[in-house]
Amino acid sequence: MNKIISIILILIIPAIGYAEVPQISPLNKNDRAPFSGVLYNPTAVAELVAQREALIKQHQLFIEQFEKQMQANCDLQVDNLSAEVDICNDKYNHMLGVKNGQIEQLQNLALEKPKSHSEWWFLGGILTGALITVGVVYATK
Repeated sequence: MNKIISIILILIIPAIGYAEVPQISPLNKNDRAPFSGVLYNPTAVAELVAQREALIKQHQLFIEQFEKQMQANCDLQVDNLSAEVDICNDKYNHMLGVKNGQIEQLQNLALEKPKSHSEWWFLGGILTGALITVGVVYATK
Protein backbone atom coordinates (compact mmCIF):
# COMPACT_ATOMS: atom_id res chain seq x y z
CA MET A 1 0.00 0.00 0.00
CA ASN A 2 2.87 2.37 0.81
CA LYS A 3 4.42 1.65 -2.59
CA ILE A 4 1.24 2.67 -4.37
CA ILE A 5 1.02 5.93 -2.43
CA SER A 6 4.69 6.64 -3.11
CA ILE A 7 4.26 6.08 -6.86
CA ILE A 8 1.20 8.34 -6.98
CA LEU A 9 3.02 11.11 -5.10
CA ILE A 10 6.10 10.82 -7.37
CA LEU A 11 3.85 11.26 -10.41
CA ILE A 12 1.78 14.15 -9.00
CA ILE A 13 4.44 16.32 -7.33
CA PRO A 14 6.28 17.28 -10.56
CA ALA A 15 2.97 18.33 -12.16
CA ILE A 16 2.24 20.59 -9.20
CA GLY A 17 5.67 22.24 -9.58
CA TYR A 18 4.94 23.27 -13.18
CA ALA A 19 1.62 24.90 -12.34
CA GLU A 20 1.57 28.63 -13.00
CA VAL A 21 0.64 30.87 -10.11
CA PRO A 22 -1.91 33.50 -11.04
CA GLN A 23 -0.45 37.00 -10.84
CA ILE A 24 -2.31 40.20 -10.32
CA SER A 25 -0.54 43.47 -10.80
CA PRO A 26 -2.37 46.81 -10.90
CA LEU A 27 -1.17 49.02 -13.74
CA ASN A 28 -1.59 52.67 -14.52
CA LYS A 29 -1.73 54.19 -17.95
CA ASN A 30 1.61 54.00 -19.82
CA ASP A 31 3.08 51.51 -17.31
CA ARG A 32 4.90 48.44 -18.57
CA ALA A 33 3.35 45.11 -17.67
CA PRO A 34 5.55 43.03 -15.35
CA PHE A 35 4.49 39.82 -17.11
CA SER A 36 2.96 38.78 -20.40
CA GLY A 37 -0.71 37.97 -20.40
CA VAL A 38 -4.15 39.50 -20.70
CA LEU A 39 -4.91 42.85 -19.15
CA TYR A 40 -8.43 43.57 -17.98
CA ASN A 41 -9.75 46.96 -17.10
CA PRO A 42 -12.00 47.29 -13.99
CA THR A 43 -15.16 47.20 -16.13
CA ALA A 44 -14.12 43.92 -17.73
CA VAL A 45 -13.25 42.43 -14.35
CA ALA A 46 -16.62 43.58 -12.98
CA GLU A 47 -18.34 42.04 -16.00
CA LEU A 48 -16.50 38.74 -15.48
CA VAL A 49 -17.42 38.71 -11.80
CA ALA A 50 -21.04 39.55 -12.63
CA GLN A 51 -21.18 36.78 -15.25
CA ARG A 52 -19.74 34.31 -12.77
CA GLU A 53 -22.25 35.32 -10.10
CA ALA A 54 -25.08 35.17 -12.64
CA LEU A 55 -24.02 31.67 -13.68
CA ILE A 56 -23.87 30.57 -10.07
CA LYS A 57 -27.34 32.02 -9.43
CA GLN A 58 -28.68 30.44 -12.64
CA HIS A 59 -27.22 27.09 -11.61
CA GLN A 60 -28.77 27.39 -8.13
CA LEU A 61 -32.17 28.20 -9.67
CA PHE A 62 -31.85 25.22 -12.02
CA ILE A 63 -31.01 22.96 -9.08
CA GLU A 64 -33.97 24.30 -7.07
CA GLN A 65 -36.31 23.80 -10.01
CA PHE A 66 -34.96 20.30 -10.60
CA GLU A 67 -35.38 19.43 -6.91
CA LYS A 68 -38.97 20.71 -6.94
CA GLN A 69 -39.70 18.73 -10.09
CA MET A 70 -38.20 15.55 -8.61
CA GLN A 71 -40.09 16.12 -5.35
CA ALA A 72 -43.35 16.57 -7.25
CA ASN A 73 -42.63 13.41 -9.23
CA CYS A 74 -41.93 11.46 -6.03
CA ASP A 75 -45.08 12.85 -4.40
CA LEU A 76 -47.11 11.80 -7.44
CA GLN A 77 -45.69 8.28 -7.33
CA VAL A 78 -46.33 8.02 -3.59
CA ASP A 79 -49.91 9.25 -4.04
CA ASN A 80 -50.49 6.76 -6.89
CA LEU A 81 -49.15 3.89 -4.80
CA SER A 82 -51.26 4.98 -1.84
CA ALA A 83 -54.34 5.00 -4.06
CA GLU A 84 -53.51 1.51 -5.33
CA VAL A 85 -53.09 0.26 -1.76
CA ASP A 86 -56.44 1.82 -0.77
CA ILE A 87 -58.15 0.15 -3.75
CA CYS A 88 -56.60 -3.22 -2.86
CA ASN A 89 -57.69 -2.83 0.77
CA ASP A 90 -61.25 -1.95 -0.28
CA LYS A 91 -61.35 -4.93 -2.65
CA TYR A 92 -60.02 -7.22 0.07
CA ASN A 93 -62.54 -5.96 2.62
CA HIS A 94 -65.40 -6.45 0.13
CA MET A 95 -64.27 -10.00 -0.69
CA LEU A 96 -63.89 -10.74 3.03
CA GLY A 97 -67.45 -9.52 3.66
CA VAL A 98 -68.83 -11.70 0.84
CA LYS A 99 -66.90 -14.73 2.14
CA ASN A 100 -68.11 -14.20 5.71
CA GLY A 101 -71.69 -13.82 4.46
CA GLN A 102 -71.47 -17.10 2.54
CA ILE A 103 -69.97 -18.88 5.56
CA GLU A 104 -72.76 -17.60 7.79
CA GLN A 105 -75.43 -18.63 5.26
CA LEU A 106 -73.95 -22.13 4.95
CA GLN A 107 -73.69 -22.49 8.74
CA ASN A 108 -77.34 -21.50 9.09
CA LEU A 109 -78.31 -24.10 6.48
CA ALA A 110 -76.23 -26.78 8.19
CA LEU A 111 -77.58 -26.03 11.67
CA GLU A 112 -81.16 -25.73 10.55
CA LYS A 113 -83.33 -28.64 11.76
CA PRO A 114 -84.63 -30.57 8.83
CA LYS A 115 -88.39 -30.88 8.57
CA SER A 116 -89.05 -34.55 8.97
CA HIS A 117 -92.81 -34.53 8.28
CA SER A 118 -93.06 -37.57 10.55
CA GLU A 119 -96.84 -37.21 11.02
CA TRP A 120 -97.43 -37.36 7.26
CA TRP A 121 -95.19 -40.42 7.00
CA PHE A 122 -97.20 -42.05 9.82
CA LEU A 123 -100.55 -41.32 8.17
CA GLY A 124 -99.21 -42.41 4.80
CA GLY A 125 -97.99 -45.69 6.29
CA ILE A 126 -101.37 -46.42 7.91
CA LEU A 127 -103.22 -45.59 4.68
CA THR A 128 -100.86 -47.72 2.59
CA GLY A 129 -101.17 -50.62 5.03
CA ALA A 130 -104.97 -50.39 4.97
CA LEU A 131 -105.04 -50.31 1.16
CA ILE A 132 -102.70 -53.30 0.90
CA THR A 133 -104.81 -55.22 3.42
CA VAL A 134 -108.01 -54.44 1.48
CA GLY A 135 -106.27 -55.41 -1.77
CA VAL A 136 -105.04 -58.73 -0.37
CA VAL A 137 -108.50 -59.56 1.05
CA TYR A 138 -110.16 -58.93 -2.35
CA ALA A 139 -107.43 -60.80 -4.15
CA THR A 140 -107.83 -63.89 -1.98
CA LYS A 141 -111.64 -64.07 -2.29
